[in-house]
Amino acid sequence: MVESSNRTVFFVSESTGITAETMGHSLLSQFPHLDFTYLNRPYVNTLYKAKELVKEISQVSKQQGFKPLVFATMPELDVNSILENADCHYYEIFENFIDKIGHDLHTTPTRESGLSHGLVNEKTYDARIDALNFTLKHDDAMSLKTLGEADVIIVGVSRSGKTPTSLYLALKYGVKAANYPITDSDFDKHALPEVLLDNRDKLFATTIEAKRLREIREKRRPASEYAALNNCISEIKKAHQLYDKYDLHPMDVTHQSIEELSAQIVRKLKEEDSITIKPSKDL
Repeated sequence: MVESSNRTVFFVSESTGITAETMGHSLLSQFPHLDFTYLNRPYVNTLYKAKELVKEISQVSKQQGFKPLVFATMPELDVNSILENADCHYYEIFENFIDKIGHDLHTTPTRESGLSHGLVNEKTYDARIDALNFTLKHDDAMSLKTLGEADVIIVGVSRSGKTPTSLYLALKYGVKAANYPITDSDFDKHALPEVLLDNRDKLFATTIEAKRLREIREKRRPASEYAALNNCISEIKKAHQLYDKYDLHPMDVTHQSIEELSAQIVRKLKEEDSITIKPSKDL
């Protein structure tokens, strides 16, 4: 029996809380009929902070009349023992795995705070920062001279998810991702620029449903020709004509997140074994 259609959810960690939040959101996505209020509580790394958080959880429980949900990554046992006795439904994500993994590896986990988000490999970190800088410099075709240095070049009509996907690829995977918006000039010529064709093997095309594109553009330029539905339909049609010309198979971004789009691209790169992926644990 569901006590309420709206539940309060805490994401708690001794560090950034990204892991707890990501796992919690993934699990709660299986309950789409419920509404959730999310509260992030990172850096709960002392007994004092844990006790203060227990007071907050107790207050929420009393005010709402039912226990909130708490997703935590808390390898420090003393802090964890305080939180698991709070007036809540407590889900410590590490607890179900750490000891079993240690048993299977015939070793003992350190349970040291902060390790899951530490700078484990400086070279990998530097590579991701280099990729991010490259991606920022090559956003929206700002620089075409060094486009050949890109690992990935995302093409598509304006506002079809190219920039956020490029940034995620750089931050998460260390991929040098450039992006190019197809413009009226390209449509008039019915051709992509030579610099793109010289890097044909790096191209990833995007498409999107016209109604969704109109919604996105309306937020940027309300009541403009740029955002008009007929214009969106026309641009998408012309983009597909270009894709057909160059045998590009576009990814539909209408209902996909940037994480899903990025995963598609990375999977393709791995299949082709074209670059070394340098994943981050922090996103």
